[in-house]
Amino acid sequence: MGQTAEIVGRPTVKEDEITLRVKVTEDGERPAMFLEEQDFQAIVDDEEVKKFIDWKNPEETVPPPAWIVVLLDFSGSMNEEDSSGTTKLEGAIEATRRFLETTSSRGGNTKVAIIPFGEGRGKCESYDVKQEDIKSQFFPADDAKQKNFLDNLAKKTPCASTNIYDPLKETIRLLSDKEDTDFYLPEDSTEPEPRLSVILLSDGYHNKPNEERDFRRLIDLLESNDNIVVHTLGYGLTPEELGEKYGLGRPATRADIETADDPYKPVPDEEFVDAKRLEEIAETTGGISEFSGDADDIAEALQLFLNALLGEYEIVYREPNPERGSKHKVFVTATVNGKDVDTTDKSYTINAFGRSLPRQTRLIMTALVLLVLGLGGIVPFWNWSQGLKQEAEEDF
Repeated sequence: MGQTAEIVGRPTVKEDEITLRVKVTEDGERPAMFLEEQDFQAIVDDEEVKKFIDWKNPEETVPPPAWIVVLLDFSGSMNEEDSSGTTKLEGAIEATRRFLETTSSRGGNTKVAIIPFGEGRGKCESYDVKQEDIKSQFFPADDAKQKNFLDNLAKKTPCASTNIYDPLKETIRLLSDKEDTDFYLPEDSTEPEPRLSVILLSDGYHNKPNEERDFRRLIDLLESNDNIVVHTLGYGLTPEELGEKYGLGRPATRADIETADDPYKPVPDEEFVDAKRLEEIAETTGGISEFSGDADDIAEALQLFLNALLGEYEIVYREPNPERGSKHKVFVTATVNGKDVDTTDKSYTINAFGRSLPRQTRLIMTALVLLVLGLGGIVPFWNWSQGLKQEAEEDF
């Protein structure tokens, strides 16, 4: 994919000052974070805005409100070591800590819910995901509850099986509740719309029966809620790396997984990560799919996801024709790697507290008011005073 540009949410109108938040990508997915002010043009009603009142890059802007759910795979394979020698659980928790630190340092009103998932079997603890449980786990990134929760997770030994699709469905259903005023503002609100996002970290695959059916239902749900972005993070060896490790001569697939029914398949169950499904999930929502077997790379991928969610430029300009109640259209052109990319149009209305009329018109109206006051007040007063004077002279 090529470069893209998008005005995120509604333009914010404060008197005659208009604020736009613009998201720009370099390849349709990865955020373009290092553009300059001169790389942007705002076109209002087919005329270019001559000068911005203010402009900020993504690291200078106060992030918009955001609700982020981190779904953390808690299956037994998370006890295995990654390519750096640490267990995947340790790597995932440390990466999440760094993600929270970066999120906190950016400020703004960002709430994060860290949700482990895994289906219990035998004596293994189950980590079922329910909507009410997710909602109760939202806290600011710097809240002490986040640190304590991760500390407790780090002490556990995961042994559940992997059920990816059901936890993701529950999360999407929660975030898609239009009646929830935390996630969805009234139509007449002038506040920026909250960003809704899910980060799915898994080192396995959906190993429930009827996988194809479950996946199709998940995709249908994602497509009907296209305002919710899902980023996926595969933790382990890629299919290509697995194919090389086990001498397949090709990338590993589900058909190569060792199971109880077929124990002679070449790829151990705990090593297979379904990169294809993770990529399809992210692509459906406009998210990013990353894959690595190294803890540091996992941490960097989480930072990338944060930039993709909150990495927006801010443009502030003065509306050229701020008549009260007037409607306007704006789009932005961003120059990315030498190529101009246009956003779609966004509309806004100058509210009742803006400049009601252009300056010249207001001056003319002021002059007319003074003239009327003069004719209607001063002239009669002068005539009345002259009449009194004349009467006084006649009395003498």
